Amino acid sequence: MQDRNPPVQSTKSLTIASLSATLLAGVVLITAVLPAEYGIDPTGFGQMTGLTSLASPSETGSACSEPVQAVSAAQPAAPSQWQDTVKIVVPAGEGLEYKFHLAKGANLEYSWSTNGAALYFDFHGEPQGDKTGYFKSYKETTDSQSSGSLSAPFEGSHGWYWENKSNAPVTVVLNTKGAYRILGLM
Repeated sequence: MQDRNPPVQSTKSLTIASLSATLLAGVVLITAVLPAEYGIDPTGFGQMTGLTSLASPSETGSACSEPVQAVSAAQPAAPSQWQDTVKIVVPAGEGLEYKFHLAKGANLEYSWSTNGAALYFDFHGEPQGDKTGYFKSYKETTDSQSSGSLSAPFEGSHGWYWENKSNAPVTVVLNTKGAYRILGLM
């Protein structure tokens, strides 16, 4: 009679398979899911393959293109001056953060706008490695747009907290350029 027990896998082979699956999932998340679902494209692969165009809800597709045109018209330089552009949807009644990592002294130029809906925002930075909860606010107000530049006073994450107090989602179109690494939604 034949033994019908299934083969037993070693701990080593299971660990390698688990780590490989986790690594593959991370690659898919960064190259496909973030660009297609959230318009966040840290590698540029989403822009190259057209996945970032999927991030815009179809019912607000035309409204989402208006802020980019409005920002471009308000800026003296051409739209191509921007290194990165991302559309961030802030859900109704919620808040979220979008961040960049900057070295001390690194510059970040930015311009963001909505389709006219005002959001509470706090543009701030948090020092790398700080465990006390310290952060430095650079600008805190309620508005539908903001632009300027930052020379980072310390190394760490710098960006925005936007809060949508309305009953409808609001899309933020954020244009940036400078010496930074995109951290994205936090």
